[in-house]
Amino acid sequence: MDKVQRLFFILTTIQQRPGITAPELAKLAGASVRSIYRDIKQLDECGIQIMLEGNKGYCLIDRYIQTPGQLGAEEYLAISLYPILSGQTRLKGHPFQSSFQSAMEKILTRFRVNDNLLQLGKRIRIRTEQMNPEQDMIMQRVIEAIIQGVAISCEYYTMSREDLTARTIDPYYLVPRGGYLYLIGYCHLREDVLTFRLSRFHSIALTDKKFRIGDDFQIDQFLDKVWGIKAETEEVTFKVRFSRDVARYIKEHRYDFRPEFIDEQDGSLLLIVTTRGTEEFLRWMKQYGKDAELLEPQEHRAKLLAEYEEIVAKYCQ
Repeated sequence: MDKVQRLFFILTTIQQRPGITAPELAKLAGASVRSIYRDIKQLDECGIQIMLEGNKGYCLIDRYIQTPGQLGAEEYLAISLYPILSGQTRLKGHPFQSSFQSAMEKILTRFRVNDNLLQLGKRIRIRTEQMNPEQDMIMQRVIEAIIQGVAISCEYYTMSREDLTARTIDPYYLVPRGGYLYLIGYCHLREDVLTFRLSRFHSIALTDKKFRIGDDFQIDQFLDKVWGIKAETEEVTFKVRFSRDVARYIKEHRYDFRPEFIDEQDGSLLLIVTTRGTEEFLRWMKQYGKDAELLEPQEHRAKLLAEYEEIVAKYCQ
């Protein structure tokens, strides 16, 4: 931080933590103790009265309006992602650990936090897919590339084709879906904006090639009417009847965009939705087995019938 930022930082920190010492201020501000002494002297010359209470540290004689500090990009991302990761990885040695601790020091410097709230925060766990250390490093590299605005060079495994390909990708967004993390970015190999599951990257490195997200790309538009994460070009309208036994669970399900619900007299439920995620929608619907009947479109109903007949034939052998 520059001189002016440091002066405000010292002022607000002493206000919120009376008794803080010069070495403690120096550590938080990333400055020398000698610089802290000079800054406090300058504040005193400006009429801001700071008193040294023996060996206890500094305190303000008058109260001043608190000025919030500024978090760096890595600290902000660490605060956003670290609680999610803490439920699935060991905290010690995690790539975000130091940035998280630095950010939390700045936050706790400015806000009085009840100890009970701190303990409550430790009781909340949000889990995503289990990552190994290699995947942790891949995620760190992706985030570094997003911060720096540079493309990544990588090897990516395409599950459907069982194919490992070398690619250059401009990383646009990291998006969580269904317990997994996905990277949405421009693939130079396919010359299109695609979605990549983070766990399928085998290697990754930052390049020196800068990129910017085009004005014609909007993330909300890209994900509009996508059932899961895979964005397809064609929109398909599905009508499904769910039995009364599962109707309440269908209404309770959390949707990224809300389908139309029609309650039937017998307690069953009609769901009507237009989506660009046909494959993922049908996979979701089929988990309800006999309690879900696809009514429209007829093309997909016929495909399901053929699939179910094949299943019956297997079980009748």
